[in-house]
Amino acid sequence: MNRSWVARAAGVLALVSALLGGAVLSATADAAIPPPSTMPVDPATCTEVPITGFGQGAGELGAGRCRWFTVTESTSYLVRASDAGNATLASAVFAGPRTLACATVWCNLGQGTYYLVATEPIDEISATVTRLNGPGCTAVDAQGFSTPIRGTFTSLGEVHCLALPEATGRYQVMPPPTGPAPLVRLVQETGTVFCDVTSVYGCAPDMPPGPVRLIVVVQDPRTTGDYLLALQRTTGENACARMTSPSTVDLTATDFVSCLDVPGVAGGSQEILTLNRIEGDGTAWLTVYDRSGNLVCQDATPAAYQLLGCRLGDVAHMVVVRSATGAGKYRISQAAGISGSCREPVSSAFGGPATPGEILPGEVHCYRVKPFTWFDLPGTEATVGYALPGGSLYTCPSLPCLMPVSEVLVTAAEPVAYRADTWAVGSDFANPVDCERITDSVAYGFGPVTGTLNADDRAHCVSFPVGYQNEFRLSVTDGITPYVINKDWSIAPCSDSGGDWSCTPGHGQGSYIVLAFVGDGSPTSFEVVADCATLLCGGVNFALLGGNEPMKLITGTKQVIEIAGVGLHERDTLWLSRNGENVTPIVVRSVTAKRDRYTAEVDLTGVEPDNYDITATSFAKPNEAGRWSYLLQVVAPQLAIATKPSIVGTVAVSATVRVNRGVWSPAPDYFEYQWTADGSPIYAAKNASYTIPPSLRGKRLAVTVTGVRQNHRSNTAATTATTVGYGATPRATKAPRILGTIKAGKTVRPSVGAWSPTPSAFRYEWRVSGKLVATSRSLKLKKAWAGKKLTLVVIAKRTGHLDGRATTKAVKVKK
Repeated sequence: MNRSWVARAAGVLALVSALLGGAVLSATADAAIPPPSTMPVDPATCTEVPITGFGQGAGELGAGRCRWFTVTESTSYLVRASDAGNATLASAVFAGPRTLACATVWCNLGQGTYYLVATEPIDEISATVTRLNGPGCTAVDAQGFSTPIRGTFTSLGEVHCLALPEATGRYQVMPPPTGPAPLVRLVQETGTVFCDVTSVYGCAPDMPPGPVRLIVVVQDPRTTGDYLLALQRTTGENACARMTSPSTVDLTATDFVSCLDVPGVAGGSQEILTLNRIEGDGTAWLTVYDRSGNLVCQDATPAAYQLLGCRLGDVAHMVVVRSATGAGKYRISQAAGISGSCREPVSSAFGGPATPGEILPGEVHCYRVKPFTWFDLPGTEATVGYALPGGSLYTCPSLPCLMPVSEVLVTAAEPVAYRADTWAVGSDFANPVDCERITDSVAYGFGPVTGTLNADDRAHCVSFPVGYQNEFRLSVTDGITPYVINKDWSIAPCSDSGGDWSCTPGHGQGSYIVLAFVGDGSPTSFEVVADCATLLCGGVNFALLGGNEPMKLITGTKQVIEIAGVGLHERDTLWLSRNGENVTPIVVRSVTAKRDRYTAEVDLTGVEPDNYDITATSFAKPNEAGRWSYLLQVVAPQLAIATKPSIVGTVAVSATVRVNRGVWSPAPDYFEYQWTADGSPIYAAKNASYTIPPSLRGKRLAVTVTGVRQNHRSNTAATTATTVGYGATPRATKAPRILGTIKAGKTVRPSVGAWSPTPSAFRYEWRVSGKLVATSRSLKLKKAWAGKKLTLVVIAKRTGHLDGRATTKAVKVKK
């Protein structure tokens, strides 16, 4: 049984197309192909035809494709060209050779002469020109959804006129689903309005007001005889049976449409109508109109079972049930106030316990769930969906289904006992609710994923990224079924491919998906291992990554190195290469779980120092080699320093210090030196020894030693920096003396003696009886000093050195 009850906005167009299929002119006759702007034939070749009345057929079949006629009353006309079998031809009406007057069979024409021309070449045609406000109309009741209109055509191309009871409001005509269908149009006697009344929307010929007629024309498929039409005024009150829940409707080939009058529901809540075939083999569809004749909701797909969602409000509506195929008895049920009856499920945890329920035909069960919930009714024939904004319904085409809303609806055509799985997933598939996130790379697959399932925890889920058209092959424990939950909210079971499962996500680059592993409720331990069948998976492309500087390797050695990248595999092929030529292989020993780093080994014996590339071939694409430039630099071995150099000697002003070069391996051919003060090179201080000048006193002295050896990289080491101290204090090697006559009134001067190291300047302190009396170089002796002891202290000064001091012998000042 077809359980589809999809009701979407796009379905309106499908239903319009279905309704119009047997009731209107062909596309060419309604000028879907633009007519020529000038007459394609010479007017002189046209044959005159009369204007006929209602109840008359088409004119005689005659040669040529052009007919002319004269209009004496400005009004609306049917102007139709047909072939020998009464098929309506694409045609146009001209007022002259260069004047197009009308592009369809329905024309508003003023007084004058006109030419009806079949727009495509044809040997002979019939012509029908009928004034649509002429006499001969038959009055009919506009409640034909309960009682169809029956008529009979006695000749090909015959035109009938049915007078409708009211001039305003909206009308609709439904032809039978099968068999011949005439051409119909709604027109007004005093106006120029032509309505396609067979549209599901109907038409409202209320501008300008005036008597309304339904014009019925026999046309292709080329038959005469009886016809049926269901004509209904959808505006205002109707003669439909009162809707009870449930109501039953019988549809046959002759009674092909019926209607029900639905009272309003206070509050305007969500309402659901169900159509369920209980006898027969037919299919049908539902449409609902308000009292203004407007289409409120409809299901575009005929079925034996339908569910239609509407927001009907607190006013009355008309439900129309129309046969699509076959015959059958249908049960129509109505459910209102759905949201108020919503209940919470037993569990929302992924894999959690099911919610039990029992449902009868016509009932609707509602569950309030978290948005983006996995909903399933395993082993039942129930239908599941949810209300869209505006009241229409979306039906899950299959179960399980991911629900983007918080209210889920369940219904069934037969009594059903069910158990509902309501497992929350969430909209963020990178971090889904209750699901394990696979953080390792899935470029080549993932797993094992392990766990235990039982009746209260029937499923496990994992989240991971996918790329364009990825496919995963899963090895899954027996009794476990894997499903793909796509970002577009679809859920698809993986395909059983003979022991393994094939899972193909529905979305591509940059998306996350969720895989669910569902058990049957029996206690079981499970293991899932996934291989990427469409290498590479996860939206990655194989690549190697370098740092800011190339990695340095030592020639002549075997080295273990790490190389960063994306989508790496143990069986990738790597070469050290230069100038497009492979030099030596790089052997991959292992790859991280995130597939972002190799541990590899390379033998550099005989490899010349230079800059090198890596040429790599991914295991995923063995025929596509790539080259990543300047990732490695092979260099000569570097001199090793076993013992750091040091400064030998006293680090003080005027001292000469030298370098102890330390221990090097192998021994350098020669050394280079650079002395530094406070970290800055000292100009021209490039020898193994250095005499410290006074200017460096207090600064930190060090020396950098560079060892140089052929076929080796030089190495450099610096000594520990040492603060430069004061130089040696000058000492008198010959005592100073006082020169001159030591007598009051006389002037004496110093003899500084001899000093080592040589001072750069002297200072003097003259003392009488130990008391400082002057600091000048010479001294005139005062009378008051007679009889007292005179001494001289000579202070020797040298830059960067402490001051030296020496005192003369004391002498007595004479009178």
